[in-house]
Parts: sequence; C-alpha cells; structure tokens
Amino acid sequence: MKLQIKLVLYNAFSKTLIMSALAFIIPMLIQKIVYNHLDKRLHAREEKMMRMIRIGGLKEIAIDQDCSFDSYNIFKEEFVSISPIAALPDDFGKTSITNSERIVDNELLKHRVLSQSFIYDNQLYKIEIGEGLSSADALENSIRNFTLKLMLAVVLFSIFFDLGFAQILLKPFNKIVTEKLRNVKHPSSFNLTPVRTHTFEFRQLDQSVNEMMSQIKEAFQLEREFITNVSHELLTPISILQNRVENMINDPEVPEDVVNKLAESQKTLARLSRVIKALLYISRIENEQYIKNETAELSVLIQDVLEELDVLIQDKGITLQAAELEAYTFSPCNRSLIHTMIFNLVSNAIKYNKPNGKIMVHGSSQHGNYFLRIEDRGIGIPEDQLPFIFDRFKRLRPEDDMGFGLGLPIVQSIAGFHQISIEVTSEAGNGTSFLLCFPGQLSS
Repeated sequence: MKLQIKLVLYNAFSKTLIMSALAFIIPMLIQKIVYNHLDKRLHAREEKMMRMIRIGGLKEIAIDQDCSFDSYNIFKEEFVSISPIAALPDDFGKTSITNSERIVDNELLKHRVLSQSFIYDNQLYKIEIGEGLSSADALENSIRNFTLKLMLAVVLFSIFFDLGFAQILLKPFNKIVTEKLRNVKHPSSFNLTPVRTHTFEFRQLDQSVNEMMSQIKEAFQLEREFITNVSHELLTPISILQNRVENMINDPEVPEDVVNKLAESQKTLARLSRVIKALLYISRIENEQYIKNETAELSVLIQDVLEELDVLIQDKGITLQAAELEAYTFSPCNRSLIHTMIFNLVSNAIKYNKPNGKIMVHGSSQHGNYFLRIEDRGIGIPEDQLPFIFDRFKRLRPEDDMGFGLGLPIVQSIAGFHQISIEVTSEAGNGTSFLLCFPGQLSS
C-alpha cells in the first residue's frame, strides 16, 4: 500500500475516533446543561409555590376533598402536585430531583421532578413540581444525529483534503523515485541535481541516494575499464597460443597422439576465446557503448537470419514455419545487435530441437507494438529452471559441453538496451516459446 494512502487512512481513522468520542460526549454534556437549566426552573417554581403557601396558605391553591392538588398544563409537559403524607420522611425539608415516569390521561410521560416535604397546619404534605423531558430528549437526539452527520462530513472532507496534502507532502519523495531511481537506465545517466524540499528527511534521502549513485557510477566505470582491459589482455595471449598450437598441429614431426591432444587444446582455447568475446560483448551492450541510430525492417531482418541458418535447419530435418511476418520498421536501434538477438534465439531453437522437429516464427503488429514469437517443439525447459535461463554461466543442460549459458544473457542485454520485453514459456519435452514485444516508440 502506498505511503500516501496509509497517511490518509491513519488521519481518517484518528479523526473518526475523535469524532466518535465527541458524538458520545456532546449529548451527555448537552443533557447535563439541559438538566441544570430544568433544575433551576424547578427550584424557582418551588420557591414561588412555597412563598404562595406561606403567604396565603393552601387556600390560594384549589384543594380537592382528599386534601390533594394536581395541575398539568395543556401539553402535559409541566405539572404541580401537592398531596398529604402520613409519616415524616427521612429527607424531610430536603429537596430532591429525579427523573420519573407518570401516566397522564392514559399516556406515559417522562418528567424531571422536584420533590420536597413540608408541614402546613399540622399536616405533612409533599409537593412535586415536574418539567417534561420529551423536548430535552428530542433535543438530545437532534444533537446526536447532527453530530454523526457532521462527523461523517468532516471525515469525508478530511480524506480528500489529506489526499491532496499527502500528495504535496510526498512530491519530493516521488520526484526522487521517478527521476533518480525508476527511470535510470544506466548509472552514467543518473541525475545528481539535488531535489528542492524543505523536509529534512527527504533532503537526507536525496543526499544519500546521490552519494550511493555516485559510488555506483564510479564502480561501473571501473568495471567497464576492467572488463575491457582484461578481455583484451586475455584475447591476445589466447590468440598467440592458438597460433602456436596450430603450427604444432601442422608440424609433420609431431606424433599423432600429441596432435590429438593439441587439437583438444585448440578447441578449449576456441571456447575460451568465445566466452571472453561474449563477456566483452555483454559489457559493451550494458555500458551502452553501441549507438542506436539505425532503422531495421524486422521482417527482412528475420528472413536474413532464417536464410543464414537454413543449412543447420535442413541438416537437422527441422520444419520451419515463417509464413506470417508483417512488415514493421523498428527505430532507432542497432541493426547488428537486433540481428544477433534474433540469431541467438533461432539458433537455440535449432540446437535444442528434436530430430525432424518444428520451428514456428510469427511476427505481427498490434496496438502500435510488434510481437515476434519464436517457438519450437524441442526438448523444452523444466519449470524449475525457467527463472534462471538468463543467468550468466548457468548450465541448464550439463550434458551440453558446448554451452556456457551466455547466449540468452546476450539476448536479454540486447533486449534491455532496446527496451524490448521478453516473455518465455516452456514445457519439458514439448518445446519453448519466446515472445518479444518491440515498442512502438523507442526512446533513444
């Protein structure tokens, strides 16, 4: 998951927790405020009622025959009740406020009730003054619903806001990845220009990447020089040894058994020379020492390769199918390298094919790209060896004393140099298929 998404999700989660806590706490605070307001009103009404009783007595209030009094307003939200009591309560003279439910006209109503006992004319009475809680509950529900909607709106808004902010915050990081890591084809093309940022961590990252790439660039340069020098230094003595061995073989005074041993040595020197040249070839390709300024007609180039290998195809009795080869111009490229890449693939298809086997070569353009498939019905490659076919010096077939595992690495180096993708499928005993995708627009 991207860091930007993680930051947004973290902020959204934290805001959701905060808003959830507020959604739980705010109604409780509102309830407490409302109850405090109601309690003040109840105390004020109680004082007023008691003052009326002290001044005018209960005659000021209509008393029923049972010496009790109940009065509700028209909406049944407020009431005053005075009733006689038989025994002196424990909380006599104290005021208590509680929530209670009462049935008024067959309707259950919830009230906030103030209760107090008093004595009048040697008779114990209890006065109850109530305020309806339906409006308070409605207000609490409204506040809760509003808080939930506000929380949802804030979270959604914060997600979009955080996405934009995270994108701006991570812009230097994305620039470092895009310009200095992802699109770097070779250390020589690395951009050492510092990325402008006010974030300390990104400045440290940029500086570390620049230092690392500078070291890699220097190491690649040393490797390039080393491989080139060593290859040339090795090829010269090998060439001298080959000439000397050849002269000894041609010498009539040399015994036949010695000539046979010299011939084997000559083959070994020839294989060593091919390995060194292949390594030098790969090194030059990967170090971009070849120039891509040519144009290649792929169908013509493929036909040239097939004609060049026709003798080998005929000798092994292989059937070649290359009927559908659409014309396609590939540019810019190095025609010689493209020829070598196709040559190596077709040569492998011949080498590891079965007697009287089959090779299919098909090329067609699709969606602006050119797809070349080289398929054989040969011995194939086991599934566990497929991931290693491009590894250098990987001997996938120990019985092959001529193969040093450099043909396919050369193919991969040339393909990477031209931004050509390779897809390989194979089944042991049923053959191998190489699918090459030539890009429609190649950057030079």
